[in-house]
Amino acid sequence: AREDGLVAGLCPGDCGYLTTYAAQWITACLHYWELTGDRALLEEMFAHAEGNAGAFEKNLTPDGLKDDMGWGFVDWGYVRNPGPSDMAVNLHVLAAIRDMTRWCTALDHADRAAKHQALADRLEAIIARYFAGELATGGDPWARIGYHRAALGLRLGFFDAAQAKAGRAFLKEHMLRCFPNNPAAPRLSDPAANNPQLITPYFGHFALPELIEHGDMDFVLGQYRTCWGWSLGDGRTTWLEVFDTRWSHCHQWAGCPTWQLSRALLGLRPRFDLGAMNFDVSLATGSLTKVSGQVPVAGTNHVLQIAWTKDAAGLHYTLESPVPLTLHLDASLTDGKPLTVKVDRSFAATWAIAACG
Repeated sequence: AREDGLVAGLCPGDCGYLTTYAAQWITACLHYWELTGDRALLEEMFAHAEGNAGAFEKNLTPDGLKDDMGWGFVDWGYVRNPGPSDMAVNLHVLAAIRDMTRWCTALDHADRAAKHQALADRLEAIIARYFAGELATGGDPWARIGYHRAALGLRLGFFDAAQAKAGRAFLKEHMLRCFPNNPAAPRLSDPAANNPQLITPYFGHFALPELIEHGDMDFVLGQYRTCWGWSLGDGRTTWLEVFDTRWSHCHQWAGCPTWQLSRALLGLRPRFDLGAMNFDVSLATGSLTKVSGQVPVAGTNHVLQIAWTKDAAGLHYTLESPVPLTLHLDASLTDGKPLTVKVDRSFAATWAIAACG
């Protein structure tokens, strides 16, 4: 970490201090706990997380975070909003501070949780003021808000139902205007080629879940086929860093289809923070009629086998596990009431297709 507490976003080797990656580090630690149940990591890293959050607080002004705090990397090709503070960076940091509140609560630090909640409230008010100003101004507010800030704002719940619907429609329209959906669109030829008419594989980690979770799985599957299909063209077998062959031809951050397909189509989200072998269950299947796959269990040799098919009676879901597990079924699957099910080794259920995205 830097002297002010900001966690390095790039290391080992030469450390790079990216505000957005420092923010994502907090969320990543919480996610690691969900995947593994390793609460000891939260204890071990708590002081560093506190210092990291403190660095953000020290650099917060009434208009948002200071630009000179560090490299506010949002995406390659990203076009920053006008004004004294980058709202996409503020949105990333808000997500982190909300998670910092959860981190403190998990470790029974109620006083620290309250402090971070107050910081989150300050950030939220700044961002809400920005969105309200854009939405109240004439013309096309979503074009001014832009793809990145719209996706992050949707992710963090800044819009009412009508605004959110319009925002998701804007995301889809934007993607379809960009290469490789539109072969005539501008290309991300190099890191300096910023343009509002661009998409990248990286930002699919943030934008596509908003569509998956709101009934647009078929659109997302189409994006995988068109955009990532283009990426694998000409005999390539690894993901391009961006949708342009002049960049790295093997980059892990382009791999969002892998985890999104596993989570949405197989339906399991590890929740080992609730206990060993605990999983949330929800599905987003689009118009697909059958799926099968495997989910490895972190830290073990266990592999879960999942399959489902659809017919007129519904979606028929089966799960096989080498060990007992606990499933937390989403309310959409169980007539509006979440349901926890203890499973020995086999689970089978039939759900309404409409409840499965």
